[in-house]
Amino acid sequence: CIPLYKILIPFIFIIKILEEIGIVKIISNLFEPMVQLLGLPAELGIVWVTAIIINVYAAIILFINIVPSLDLTIAQVTVLTLIILIAHNILVESAISRAAGVSFFYAAFLRIGIAFLAGFILYRIYFYFGFLQEKFSLVLEQRVIATDYYSWILGQIENLIYIFCIICILVFSLNILKKIGVESLIKRLLANPLKLMGISSSAINIIIVGLTIGLQFGGGLLIKEAKSGSINKQSILLSLSLLNLVHAVIEDTILMMIIGGHISGVLFFRVIFSLLVVFLILFLYKKFQALFNKVVFVKI
Repeated sequence: CIPLYKILIPFIFIIKILEEIGIVKIISNLFEPMVQLLGLPAELGIVWVTAIIINVYAAIILFINIVPSLDLTIAQVTVLTLIILIAHNILVESAISRAAGVSFFYAAFLRIGIAFLAGFILYRIYFYFGFLQEKFSLVLEQRVIATDYYSWILGQIENLIYIFCIICILVFSLNILKKIGVESLIKRLLANPLKLMGISSSAINIIIVGLTIGLQFGGGLLIKEAKSGSINKQSILLSLSLLNLVHAVIEDTILMMIIGGHISGVLFFRVIFSLLVVFLILFLYKKFQALFNKVVFVKI
């Protein structure tokens, strides 16, 4: 929590300043058309922007502050958590992709574009079938948002304690899931689909690391292997595309479920949709290989 709080605590005050001078409202207005296409209130646009620019935990802090004033369904919260999971911490994680040989802008636009598309499709599915239309209630006790600064500071301290509790639950749950073999099950389930995608066997274990632990770990291994020349361009492209769309599948899923996302969206839909997108990227790469070599790949 200590390195996380070093980011979050200054960010809390930055957001408060931006809110006081009206910048938060301006950003919400800019994202209003996009988030409304996803069936979300305009106010949640800033939560997604926060996840994109900073990280998931900063977005959670903002979400906790905003949600008491909104009337949300579980479906809406699941759509929000889905787009956050696909597109977050873009600056850092796209830089990792760049170091492994794929354009920073390719990784960034892929994640934001696919997050929007996935959110739109999931929203339409939930709406059409009337699924998860129950009223959403945050686990954290909702309270009237105070206007005085002293009460605001006390509220932020409560939120930081809440984040600490989330991390404790997360670490405990991860250890339990590893003990009962969930991580091994994920490896077995994904091995064959990865082979079908044309990803070389030398990259499959690295992808599994990224899927189960995170992009920074999997990406770090990919950077090393890409620089050594042991993985071909196709495998690098497909591996990084998949890891950008879905990584830390156990940790991130638990985290989003704790704040209200439903497993149907944050896990099942996210993984299946990401695999389909990578199959499409494979098709496009084979058809327009010269264009990919010119636009997507970079020297490392």
